[in-house]
Parts: sequence; structure tokens; C-alpha cells
Amino acid sequence: MLHPDGIRINGQTGEMAPKTGGYIKRLSELSAIFQDKIALGEQVSSYEDPVVYEVIEYRKDGSDLFFGTTTMYPGDVSGEFFMTRGHFHERRDLGEVYYTQSGKGILLLEDREGRTETVEMLPGVCAFIPPDWAHRSINVGAEKLVFVWVCNPLASNDYGDILQRGMRKLVVKDGVGFKVLDNPAFHMQSGR
Repeated sequence: MLHPDGIRINGQTGEMAPKTGGYIKRLSELSAIFQDKIALGEQVSSYEDPVVYEVIEYRKDGSDLFFGTTTMYPGDVSGEFFMTRGHFHERRDLGEVYYTQSGKGILLLEDREGRTETVEMLPGVCAFIPPDWAHRSINVGAEKLVFVWVCNPLASNDYGDILQRGMRKLVVKDGVGFKVLDNPAFHMQSGR
């Protein structure tokens, strides 16, 4: 039998107590998703392989939900903002929600038919990610972007498609803001 629990989440840092797991992604581990490989290599060497994002989770065996936080650090590679790998779910019938705690970001989404959408990630915004939509979080601000995510553990993340072909759009610096552009490498990677 499952019992209730109360998890403390720090909306500024993403720390959780208690937590059951987590991981860190450094820039060197994300080389496949950025356009400028030379600049990425220089940043990895010059800045001792900076952390791009951290994930902390809380999972109870037997539960139909699990949740956690993602903390994304500010930064960019040749104007392309720090971002998560992006993924579909292995279970195509299961969605997810992201609730932004602090910072400023963009949630980039695309479906398998080619539609692309964005949702602003600002404190207090809860983004609904429909089933079978790929999603990637991008920190477009000068501070950490912290959000809480909730999904079914059976959803499982499928990173393969996005790692092989990329996403259709890029989010890049535009003066003090950002802009969303077509990914010039998408068609080459997808073979279309």
C-alpha cells in the first residue's frame, strides 16, 4: 500500500527533500544537439565542462506518477541557448506537465507530423505537453531556469529520434531576447 508523503522543493535551486535519484548533464555530453561543434569544444576546455542542467526525482514503487525538478543553467554556444536533449515518450499515449518555479525559458514542442509550438516558461506557468509531442526546454534568461515536471513512470523517455535528426526549430539569441528559427541541419539529419 502506498502512503502519502510531503516533498519540499526549493523553487530557486531545484533541490528536493527527500529525493530518490537524479543526474547532471554537462556540455560535453550534449555535443550532438548544438550546431557549432568547434565553439562547444572550446567552451568545454575553457570552462571545465560546464553543467547545463540537473535533474532530481522522487519516485515511489507502484505509483502511477513520479515527479522531479530540472534546473537549467544560463549560457549558450555561439548564440544557441543551453537546452535539454529533448525527447518523445516511448509510450505515445502519455503526456507530461512542466510547472515553472523561477527563471525564463522556452518549451519547444513538435509532433511527428511536423507541427511546432512553443510555450513560455515563466514562474507560475504550467505547461501541458500532449502525448506524442517531442519536447525540449531552453533557458533564455540570465538566471537559472527551475521547473517541476510530473508524468507517468511508464512514459519512459525516447531520446533517439531527436538525437539522430535534431528538432525542426532552434532558439537563439536575438539582442537581449531570443528568436525561433528553422534548424538548417534538420533536413540533412532526417534524410528528407
